[in-house]
This record gives sequence, structure tokens and C-alpha cells, in this order.
Amino acid sequence: MIMDTPTIGIVKSLVPALQEHGSEITTRFYAKMFEAHPELLNIFNHSNQRDGLQQQALATSVYAAAANIDDLTAILPAVKHIANKHCSLGVKPEHYPIVGKYLTLAIQDVLGDVVTPELLSAWKKAYTMISDAFIQLEQQIYQEEEQCRGGWAGFRPFTVKSRQQVAEDIVALELEAADGQPIIEDYLPGQYVTVKIEKDGFEHLRQYSLCDVPGSHHTYRIAVKFEDTSRELQRAGLVSSYIHYHVRAGDTLLVSAPAGVFTLDTTLTNPVALLAGGVGITPIMSMLRTVAEQQPDREVQLAYAVRDHHFHAFADDLKQLAEGAPTVSSTIFYENGTEEDVEQRRCSYIGRINAAWLEQHIPGNAEVYVCGPRPFMQVMISTLLRQGHPMEHIHYEVFGPALSFSVD
Repeated sequence: MIMDTPTIGIVKSLVPALQEHGSEITTRFYAKMFEAHPELLNIFNHSNQRDGLQQQALATSVYAAAANIDDLTAILPAVKHIANKHCSLGVKPEHYPIVGKYLTLAIQDVLGDVVTPELLSAWKKAYTMISDAFIQLEQQIYQEEEQCRGGWAGFRPFTVKSRQQVAEDIVALELEAADGQPIIEDYLPGQYVTVKIEKDGFEHLRQYSLCDVPGSHHTYRIAVKFEDTSRELQRAGLVSSYIHYHVRAGDTLLVSAPAGVFTLDTTLTNPVALLAGGVGITPIMSMLRTVAEQQPDREVQLAYAVRDHHFHAFADDLKQLAEGAPTVSSTIFYENGTEEDVEQRRCSYIGRINAAWLEQHIPGNAEVYVCGPRPFMQVMISTLLRQGHPMEHIHYEVFGPALSFSVD
């Protein structure tokens, strides 16, 4: 669909109102849609709904799409990220008219008389154009996943081959196809799979990063962090607690095909900087292992920040990788570390990754990959930008709705 200039102008006139009232609109939207279609709760993350992250992300995406309605390629990276998430969750073309209906009703409810018949008509045209773009891209992703060697549609049973506690709060699971048939082995380092469990009458879907070299052992390895219930304002994640408490070797999990756009580009040869905080090490492990194995001459700087040695995931693996690869430099930061940790070489520094360390160790021509808690990523990316690293060389992954994340 090609929109005429007057319609584009009308849609863009709605942008300030969408920006001001976006969260109110999307909160109303989800309430209306779930009331009419409770089955869609099987697709959406209940924790992100509860915490308001999903509402914020949708508000940002609606605003961004309206602001760029004359050239959606301007937000193509975000569109690709969301499309991959949608495919990992099983979003289908028939879901888009439902979303459009209740999003439009929510806009009318919140904005009231601002939504004239002319504006309503223009918005519906814009939504059709935006949804068509997503549907087309997602159908392409589904087709590629299903047609490639070892590919499949939807969710497939995998058996837990082994289980390993890699940190106090993180368990790694090695998964193999229950039917013994091939799986997609040429996924990209940094991608994730979605795990589906049934609990409390709903299906719950969560993405977990693959943390091994693509093609390793004909299995997938994921790492799952348990959400600490003792920390203020946090509750245990339904899926992570189920996996930590109940899933053991020999059990079966339903798993989607690999997806995601936060991936290491192995066609490049410039230096790589990998910045991880906490469980953000999981996709970084896949990248680190891949570059060490497939590009042994490529310079790599890894900086990994955790609270203390109890939460230092993959400690032995990281040590072996750094010792076995001359071009890999590994620096570990313990926020609550001790002098003994430094003396025992459990960590390199006490404290956090700071601007001085980044300026000294990250080459200006590096491809930088950042993953971790939102505050960690915001500090890392903002600091790198101030130090002159171009945004096109900074890549990041958000655990949760991506468009609820912003860099100051």
C-alpha cells in the first residue's frame, strides 16, 4: 500500500498525541483486547504486562511507526527485531486485525474528540500498511525456518540431555531433539530460542539465548537465570522458577526454532568488544566461542560485570577460552568483590566497568556487542557514544520488550 501525501500528513499530525498519551493508550488497548480475547494471553509475557514494559514498548513502536509512516525503512532494525520476536512466539497474520481493532478503540477512548472521522480513516490506512509490513517479513522468517535443514514450524519437543549449575542463579540446559531428527545447526551466534510451558491454565513463553558455538554437538545449550524473590519489587519468573525447581535431565521442553537479530558478524575482521552484565553473558558466550573457534586471528576484548564470584557464570569456560586463545582478552569485574578475589584471579577489578576502562581497552574501530540489565546497557552505550564510537558499530540485546529501552 502507498499512502498519499494528505493521508501521511494526517497520520503525522497524530504523533504528538501518541507520544504524550502512548502508555495510557496501550494500557487501555491490552485491557480491552485481553477481555475480548483471553486466549492471546498465551502469547504475551505476563511479567512484562505486570511491570508495564510491554505497554511502554508498544507505545514507543506505535509512535515511531506513525512518525516514520512515509518511510518505514527508517525503523527497519526495530521492525526486524520485533518480527523475530513475533515469530519466536508464534504470532500469525490473523492476530493483526484483532490488535488493530482494539488499538484503534483505545486511541479513540483516550484521545476523544481529537480523533475525527478523517483522522480515524487515515490511522486505519496507516495501521494496515504497518501490519502488512510485519506480516510479510514474518512470513518470510517462518518460511526460512521451516524450509532450512533441520527446520520446523511452531514448537518442537526437546529432551534435556544435561543440566549444569553455571552460577548460583543460572542453570544451563543442553537440549536435543526428542525425535532424534536434525535440528537447525547453522543459527547465528547471539540468537535465542523460545521455551513454552503450561502453568495455571495458560501457556507461558520465554526466550533464552543460545550460548554455544552453532553446530556444536547437534544440540542447543541455553542458560536460565532464576529471578530472585528476595530482591525488592521483584517476583519469581514463572518459567525460570519452573525450570530451576522442576526441570531435570530426561525431561521434555517445547522449543521454537532459533531467532533474533543480535548476532555476531563473522564476515568482518575488525576487533570485537563484548560487554556483558549478569545473565547478559549468555548470548555473549556464543559470540566469544564462535570468534575464538572460527576467527582465531580476530582481536577480542571481553568485559564481564557481576556482583561477586557466586554469580560469575561460565567462570571455568571463560578462563579456558582466554588462556587458549592469544587474541582474546578477558576482564572480569566484581561489584562486591574482595582483595582475595583479585589475588585468586577470580576477577580482574573490584567495582563496575567504567569510562576509563572502556576508553583504554575498546578500539575505535571495534564492533561492540552489549548485553545485560537495562541500566548497565544504558551506561555502557551512552559512554561509548560520548567516546566517539558510532552507533552503527554498537549492537545490543534487551531481555524483554526492546522498544521500552532507550539510550540517553
